[in-house]
Amino acid sequence: MRKLNYLIVIACLSCGLARAADDDLDARQAAAQQAFLQGDFEASATRWTALAEAYQAAGDTAAQSRALAHAAESDQALGLHALAIEQLERAQALMQGATPDAWQATLQGALGAAYITTRSWDKAEQSLDAGLTLARRLNAPAAEAAILNDFGNLHNAREQYGAALDSYEACLQIARRLGNHALAARAAVNAAAMAIETAQFPLAETYLATGVTETGLLNDSHDKAYLLIRIARLQQQLAGQLPDHETALLTSTYEQLTRAGDIAQDIGDQRALSYARGYLGELYEDRQRHDEALRLTNQAIYAIQSLYAPEIRYRWEWQTGRILKAQGNRTQAIDAYRRAVASLQAIRAELDTGSDTVAASFRRDAGTVYLELADLLLAAADDTPVSEREQVQHYLVEARDTVEQLKTTELQDYFQDDCVAAVRARIKDIDETISDGTAVLYPIALADRIELLLSLPSGLTRVSVPVGREQLDRVVHEFRRLLVKRTTRQYLRPARQLYDWLIRPLQQELEDNHIRILVLVPDAALRTVPLAALHDGKDFLVRRYAIATTPSMRLTDPRPIERQHANLLLNGLTVPVDGFPPLLYVQSELESIQALYGGKRLQNEAFRKQRLQEELAGNEYSIVHFATHGLFSGQVKDSFILTYDGRLSMDDLEQFVGVSWFRQDVPVELLTLSACETAVGDDTAALGLAGVAIKAGARSALASLWSINDKASSELVANFYRELKNPDLTKAEALQQAQLQFLDDLRYRHPVYWSPFLLIGNWL
Repeated sequence: MRKLNYLIVIACLSCGLARAADDDLDARQAAAQQAFLQGDFEASATRWTALAEAYQAAGDTAAQSRALAHAAESDQALGLHALAIEQLERAQALMQGATPDAWQATLQGALGAAYITTRSWDKAEQSLDAGLTLARRLNAPAAEAAILNDFGNLHNAREQYGAALDSYEACLQIARRLGNHALAARAAVNAAAMAIETAQFPLAETYLATGVTETGLLNDSHDKAYLLIRIARLQQQLAGQLPDHETALLTSTYEQLTRAGDIAQDIGDQRALSYARGYLGELYEDRQRHDEALRLTNQAIYAIQSLYAPEIRYRWEWQTGRILKAQGNRTQAIDAYRRAVASLQAIRAELDTGSDTVAASFRRDAGTVYLELADLLLAAADDTPVSEREQVQHYLVEARDTVEQLKTTELQDYFQDDCVAAVRARIKDIDETISDGTAVLYPIALADRIELLLSLPSGLTRVSVPVGREQLDRVVHEFRRLLVKRTTRQYLRPARQLYDWLIRPLQQELEDNHIRILVLVPDAALRTVPLAALHDGKDFLVRRYAIATTPSMRLTDPRPIERQHANLLLNGLTVPVDGFPPLLYVQSELESIQALYGGKRLQNEAFRKQRLQEELAGNEYSIVHFATHGLFSGQVKDSFILTYDGRLSMDDLEQFVGVSWFRQDVPVELLTLSACETAVGDDTAALGLAGVAIKAGARSALASLWSINDKASSELVANFYRELKNPDLTKAEALQQAQLQFLDDLRYRHPVYWSPFLLIGNWL
């Protein structure tokens, strides 16, 4: 009997402990949900991840899957898209083998939506399609509607606007039928945003009215606050496009933001409160009511004091800087801009609020912050007495370094990884890299002028040219278009114009300092054209200077190449592959280089990805040469180098070549791409070309902006390698000599043949 009593007591204790454990998990779940609703996404992600581990220990697979999905939702709100995808993939794997249900359809949809954030369109479509099929088979309309909304986002991202509108409309109808006002409002607002993007302004106004109606039916909540904020932002955009409705739209914008702020304050959502107050401050800023704008912007900053939210903070510090500048308070404006830049440095390359609020393009918004700070610093230099030369230099150096930060961040944005940070950690200070006979030119294109900063061994020189960015871009694009017309000399007019803007104002400084090597740190459109082909009215710039280019001096390793014992790996194709034509002169190119330096050759069938990887992993090559087709696109995932058995991606290139970066004595000194080209007219594609050496982990690269005559390309590259044997010449000067040989050859005098080759990175 006593034994039975003990068993009863133990059983009761076990039940009590189980109930206590369940209660504890319920309390932790509620705390995780509350953290998310209050905008504390870091705490939410941490709590959901811990809950997933607890459910795993308890053997509750379904609950673990849901907890991982919630953690992913918080990670996305923080802009950690890769981590969110990893969590969702784990959540999906846990449900494999389980009886199909609506949760699995929802999970497929969430994974598809996450893939959209990383521009993985094919994976997104596959996941969304699988989720939609399952939702319809299970007759799960709520899951179906949510996936249709995400399908609309995918179609919109792919610029398939008709299909996007159909998906949003289908989602809207199902959500209305179900009484899901939050989803109905989201679909309507997404449709309105797309309509504004495609200049269908009356349609946008109609969908926004629907969004306002559906949002009004919601109880006060996190979702409602963010929907009101997004509606307000879209109404503000629309007001500028519909003058007859401008007053009504702006009045509604004010009302939605005020209401969103009140809701956020009531529910304790500090992020939403910050957005509401900050965007209201912007509304006042646009009306030049600067005192009210500054007060609201300060409130927006205060709201997130206790949160890690650099993606929000930079907006309001930037706004503060703009307002202070407008009020004539430059000193405090500069400080605010510095804080904005500091916040930007803490953000991952792709800025995203993680909510349905409008996420700005990095290049548009963040790039503008850097350039506006540089503009303020240059203005401060203008107002500093000439007698205070040290202070003037301080402002100029900070302006230059601000532009350098922008260049670095642009590359991180393009490559979407940390390769840039790894390189930056090993590079010296800029001013230590500039030796006698070398100058570094930073053209900074602002709205109303071009600022030319010239770094010399003796310090910084600055010249302002009264030509706005739009005019500069127009002439640059014309220059690129005409350069590739090999039967005309029409390129001369823009070539002379660009010389007059970029070089002539600095010509005396260059001559006084006996400059032989000119290094360009180009911006935007200037990346798409070769500086060597600029013309002074008598001859090309390449006659005066050996020219190199770099995406950033902070990412340029200044050590000279070791040429006496160079070990080469030569790779090339002479046969047609993957629809690309044969390169008939590649064999003679590789043979010429091999005769000069020796080395190993992988040609045609031997030039396979696996073999290339083995060679680079097992040998210390200092020069890696590719004589094959290649393309640099505006999207890094579409950029490649062609091998016999497929396309070598930029990630492959980094993996294969980048191992040498950690060999202190024998890194890859030179990466040559002798038959590559960039997408025509694409400034971002040219950024990819400019950063290829950094991505690959090489100190420098020789590459072409456009593909030219196969015979000419092979001859010029072979000439470059011959000149490189001369220990008295730098790499930049070796390229200069090879280009001058073409310039003096009647067959190849036109710059279409010799100018597209760029020396990128280390020029020594």
